[in-house]
Amino acid sequence: MAENLHFNVAEYDRDNILAAAAEALKLTPQTITEVPAPKKLASPGLYFSEDTEWFATEGGHFEHRPGYSNPAAFSQHRDALVRMNGAVAACVAAWRLTSETKYAQHALNHLRAWFIDTDTRMEPNLDHAACIPPSMDGSFRGIEDTVMLAETARCASFLCAYNGAATEEDAAALRKWFTDFTTWMNESKPGFIAREMKDRTAICWTLQAAEMARFTRNGALQLDCLHRFRDKLLREMNFDGQFPIELHRPDAYAASIFTLDCLSMTCEAVSSPLDRLWDYNLQDGRGMRSAAAYLFPVLLNRGAWKFPSDAEHFTDWPVRQPSLLLAGRAYSRSEYIALWKRLPPEPKKPELLRTFPMRQPALWTVRPPA
Repeated sequence: MAENLHFNVAEYDRDNILAAAAEALKLTPQTITEVPAPKKLASPGLYFSEDTEWFATEGGHFEHRPGYSNPAAFSQHRDALVRMNGAVAACVAAWRLTSETKYAQHALNHLRAWFIDTDTRMEPNLDHAACIPPSMDGSFRGIEDTVMLAETARCASFLCAYNGAATEEDAAALRKWFTDFTTWMNESKPGFIAREMKDRTAICWTLQAAEMARFTRNGALQLDCLHRFRDKLLREMNFDGQFPIELHRPDAYAASIFTLDCLSMTCEAVSSPLDRLWDYNLQDGRGMRSAAAYLFPVLLNRGAWKFPSDAEHFTDWPVRQPSLLLAGRAYSRSEYIALWKRLPPEPKKPELLRTFPMRQPALWTVRPPA
């Protein structure tokens, strides 16, 4: 049993990692500066996206359709972020597996283009993310757009460690970008609202902030994320391990999965060898164990879902959900791991890949450098 629960994920996933890295090596860096926004922004490096739940109607008006995704909404910058993180994560995982520097250098090429080079870098803010058309002002939901940056920051932690592949100049420049981004997360109005929400948005905020805080060596922000996990995020679930706010969405199944995935990754990000948050419970007993136990049966058998089916993509889930792997390891639950192994590695549809926060599980089952 121990072999199943504490298996070497990198070795188990070797073929998938090397195949993904081989494809990544074919990709040249492409940042948002090469994908112009449909509306004029002050800088080509400003991230722009439209809330996909808003649809144009007759007369130039817009209608909110929760649970549905508008294919006409501008999501190209978000897709570019997904593409970049997928390439970087695959290359870093392959580099750690093989020690071949070609992978690390290719990952660094993407990171330099996105976060360092002045002509191609993304500005460290989300002032125009998840806009509700026709407005160009970003909303607090934009923090969900960049959930994959938690994994990007984790990759940067490995590359910029004392035995990493990045130069000191690269490491300093990358830390500067992520420091500026976390400053925006804390001080901007959309960032503040996202942080204080009582749903998955606050979890997405904390996940990104925790990973970026470790990479930028921001101990105060790390401690803040730990307290937010304990004192706020765990209170989003009820005594059954459900997330009630997510259950009221038209895509409650996908929303519940996404929420637990992000919370599981946050738990991993804020835990340490001396403070394992997987074992932490509120005084009333709520904790990660109950959340994982609630969702497992409906991941094993979609037919066990007692709520209405999602408006879209109900049968496209689950895939190898991060919560299955991380909770399976944390609680020695062989059935969680067995299901994780049987499922498809990741979603294939772009609109689903945008909300899949973990591309390389091998990077999340080892402790990243401080």
